[in-house]
Amino acid sequence: MNQIGEILRARGLLSDAQLEHVLSVQSHSHSRLGDIIISEGIMTYLELYTALAEHYDLPFVNLLEDHPDDNLLTTVNIDDYIRLRAIPWKLKNGKIIIAITEYSDETMRWIEERFGENAEIVITSPLDIRITIERVFGRFLEEDSKLSLWQQSPESSAMVTASPVTKKLLCIFLIIAVCLIAIFPLQSSMLFVAFCSISYFVSMLVKMLIFTQGCKQNRRVEWDEVLNKLDDASLPVYTILVPMYKEAESLANLLSAIQDIDYPPEKMDIKLVLEADDYETLNMALKLKPNHNFEIIRVPYSKLRTKPKACNYALRFARGEYVTVFDADDIPDKLQLKKSIATFRSRPDDIVCLQARLNYYNADYNWLTRSFSLEYRALFSVMLHGLSRLGIPLPLGGTSNHISLAHLKELGEWDAYNVTEDADLGVRLSARGFRTEMIDSWTMEESPTEIHAWIRQRSRWIKGYMQTWLVHMRSPIKLYKTLGAKSFWGFQFFVGFSSLTFLTAPILWSLALLWWILPPELAQNWLPEWLIWLTINNLMLNFIIHWVMMIGCVSFKPESSIKYKITGFFYPFYLLLHSIASYKALYQLIVKPHFWEKTTHGLYKHMQNTATRQNLLTIPLTKQY
Repeated sequence: MNQIGEILRARGLLSDAQLEHVLSVQSHSHSRLGDIIISEGIMTYLELYTALAEHYDLPFVNLLEDHPDDNLLTTVNIDDYIRLRAIPWKLKNGKIIIAITEYSDETMRWIEERFGENAEIVITSPLDIRITIERVFGRFLEEDSKLSLWQQSPESSAMVTASPVTKKLLCIFLIIAVCLIAIFPLQSSMLFVAFCSISYFVSMLVKMLIFTQGCKQNRRVEWDEVLNKLDDASLPVYTILVPMYKEAESLANLLSAIQDIDYPPEKMDIKLVLEADDYETLNMALKLKPNHNFEIIRVPYSKLRTKPKACNYALRFARGEYVTVFDADDIPDKLQLKKSIATFRSRPDDIVCLQARLNYYNADYNWLTRSFSLEYRALFSVMLHGLSRLGIPLPLGGTSNHISLAHLKELGEWDAYNVTEDADLGVRLSARGFRTEMIDSWTMEESPTEIHAWIRQRSRWIKGYMQTWLVHMRSPIKLYKTLGAKSFWGFQFFVGFSSLTFLTAPILWSLALLWWILPPELAQNWLPEWLIWLTINNLMLNFIIHWVMMIGCVSFKPESSIKYKITGFFYPFYLLLHSIASYKALYQLIVKPHFWEKTTHGLYKHMQNTATRQNLLTIPLTKQY
């Protein structure tokens, strides 16, 4: 490769200083010289691979101008085209001409096996190969990205929200319920309220158990000591997927945040995943001109427009050993990738997924953002740790979860039809005997600042939890045997009953209030006193448990502790918003189950400089609970 460097310098494409720099980087990371040159933005693909063609004494072809003969391209060989960066180009004089990016033993064996000796070689660039594949096979890949899980494991896909058996059982249940209400209205009401109250009570106890376990966290990792042992040469290629739709406002901050990540740039395979008709974000991306280790992937238009489908589409072009997803508004810990690699290498083989902690950089904006931040603090700093310790399936966050590409493909990738593909993936991982752990690293996001925006986001999450529960409960006996008793019941209460409690909470709260207001003789004729007291006790238990949880979470912002203590005190009333979102989620689950309720980002404009961003990521662990 030094010879290539000399060729580039001789052509005036590399200065002496640049050549010395890239050779120095190569000596530390053991990366290919061409990848370093591209990732550093020193030259374009066209300049580099034209020089490589000269080095190999072969013609260079620009596939973007001189398209391959589409008749030579077949869908069965797509994976080979992508993996080897080689593609049939033309048929001339009875010989097939193969465009490749570089010589390798594997590529030459493939050419010999597929085309025999009747083949000639020309050089092109990886960019030409990828764009050609998207142009020719885009529609095929888009269909495949929707169906990957369904084709591999249809019973695990939310393509059909409720199976025929589930629909029949629901219809039978509704018919029985209507008949009971019509014939025995008072007794039916008592039975319903008793079921809801007992479920609510048990759910609160389970939540407190998980929270208690989550507080028993491991000793803090001395990351300076651990990361100093990491050698850049041993670091694998890491794929970062950034699905975006109408996110032009967030793009500049996102590119800056990713470029701040402490990881060899030539080993970062970054995909900006845009919808093909999102011209505003595409034009902004072209205007900002990110380095060439950022690839713009355009997902062909279809009626199904979900984040997991877009990620599956981009996954076909992934080169990394590990994959993570960042959202458009994310500001990840700059050491997160290295922490992930170090953690994977120190854990047993059955731990194949890591989830970073999430919170909001605009948490102080108003009461809603503070409440949301406290909720995230409890969930990602405590509750998910508790689930992990108890061996209960861990519903992943939508961003900053890290998994090996091989295991993700083994699982059938993400479910394109599930609007909380992250939670679903966490359950499928557990069902296959894999484990997920939390990682001591933060990603900061932008919280919705208005109630209607919050409800849009939360209703999608709750609808996805409902989808996930319905999908995995199609075969409850099989799920029980697969997960085991503890994980099975943990899944019921943390994923299934969470939606039920949000739906029934307003009813129970209203009954408790009515019983308090109405004359005793009238109230007791309607519902027995023991049931009302159970309902009232549930209400008080709800307040007490969430107050206890909030006490542990308000200390992370000591400079504004009064505001957070007040927010924590009123936190149980914030949960009423979850009930509103739950009814919207239930409605959408019935009428448009696969509709992706988009969260609008870029509304909060106070995160413009890197120093401020990094300050948010250095909160002491003792303040992270």
